[in-house]
Amino acid sequence: MYTTRWQRIRRAYLYANPWCVLCGQPANVADHYPLSRRELIARGEANPDAAKHLRPLCIACHNRETARNQPGGFAAEARSRREANERPPF
Repeated sequence: MYTTRWQRIRRAYLYANPWCVLCGQPANVADHYPLSRRELIARGEANPDAAKHLRPLCIACHNRETARNQPGGFAAEARSRREANERPPF
């Protein structure tokens, strides 16, 4: 997934877009948005790593956005409990 090609694209993108679009801190992550890279590939996107599919984020914003929006994993379980007004089992 993290090929040399992606590393070059990421580095160039962050050089051109050095600030997090959510908080204004220095950006360290080239985040695929609004669709994930996997979703872009599934839709047949010829170049899922094009700049039009990216946004610059700092690590804190990237982690928060991923936890909030990525399907599956702990974030989805927590969201399901909140929506069902359940208490966590611990």
